[in-house]
Amino acid sequence: MPLIRERCANCHSSTPSLAGMSQPPLGLAFDNPGQVEAQAQRIFESAVNSRTMPLGNLTGMTDDERAILAQWYAELATVATASNP
Repeated sequence: MPLIRERCANCHSSTPSLAGMSQPPLGLAFDNPGQVEAQAQRIFESAVNSRTMPLGNLTGMTDDERAILAQWYAELATVATASNP
């Protein structure tokens, strides 16, 4: 959650802190772990695969942070697979 808070929640929050933004883009708020996990694939695709998020890399997400997100997503997928054989 610290990485998501620092790099994503400026926009993707029920109360975005980015000036001029009153709603989270696409209605995606990452205020709690459940919301983040529910959008794990979308976060992975946008921040790791296509690197389109953060938009214009406004928050300065590093390659190391993208690698952390990739590892997190892989771990979630492993847990989901183990839970649903």
